[in-house]
Amino acid sequence: MSRESVLKIEESRKLQNWQAWPAYGVIGVGVALLASQIFGFALIDVLWPGFVLAPGLLLLWPAYNATPERPSRLSFLAVPGAMFITIAALLFVMNLSNYFEAWAYSWPLVIASVAWGLMYIRRFEPHHSIHQSGYRFMRFMVLLAMGLVVFFEVIVFGSVNPLLPLAVIGFGVYLLVKERRNGKR
Repeated sequence: MSRESVLKIEESRKLQNWQAWPAYGVIGVGVALLASQIFGFALIDVLWPGFVLAPGLLLLWPAYNATPERPSRLSFLAVPGAMFITIAALLFVMNLSNYFEAWAYSWPLVIASVAWGLMYIRRFEPHHSIHQSGYRFMRFMVLLAMGLVVFFEVIVFGSVNPLLPLAVIGFGVYLLVKERRNGKR
């Protein structure tokens, strides 16, 4: 089989996959409508964070489409895209829990998403300094968010959810296990 034949077959498969996306979308809408009917909720009450998610995904698209051979000049849009995606995820969780007071301590996660966006732009350069400094920055922001959770939930709001101590204990165990794994290397 010639190289040209292989490329034509690959292009045909890509086109078929691309043409299948509308069908996947229609199936997804049908599943969402069915779930809303079965469980008795309005879709807009659950899915409105998608109006923030969609622009985030669109902003991430140029960086996603980039390759090492064909970088995109618009890859820098991955940074605001990552921020939009993080905000959408936070809105979705806060919307489900109906606890929007969490904005008081979740903002460091939005700032951490800047590092995620920068690291995504440079994903084809694994030895770039942004990866090491980005992971450190994201770790710091997650720890800051956790500290703010404890401060706000215990001291300011005076409400301790039973899951909060378990989450703090779990994160501490994770840090210990990770540190021991790094020590064995």
